Amino acid sequence: MIEERRRQDRFLDLHYDDILWANMIRAQQDLLMMDRKEMTDDVLYDLLKMGVLDWEAPNDRLNQTTPAMRHSTAMMMRMLSRVMLLEAKVRSASCSSYDIN
Repeated sequence: MIEERRRQDRFLDLHYDDILWANMIRAQQDLLMMDRKEMTDDVLYDLLKMGVLDWEAPNDRLNQTTPAMRHSTAMMMRMLSRVMLLEAKVRSASCSSYDIN
């Protein structure tokens, strides 16, 4: 329940720039928790990592980029999680259809 609330929070009580930071923090957590086996595109993963994390900083600190970069990266992470969920559903459905035969 708390995890679902974290994923769905729109941060409407925050200023726009703070909303971007809150979404980048969420994107950072999602990226660090992502199952690399599910991410089949290494280039996309590297690009997301460049947008979310400061590669030169210790401890996976957030990248201090422009608002436009934060916006596009946070939006891409959100879309990617939806795509990966749908891919998992399709994979599961196709595996179960093979089990019937």
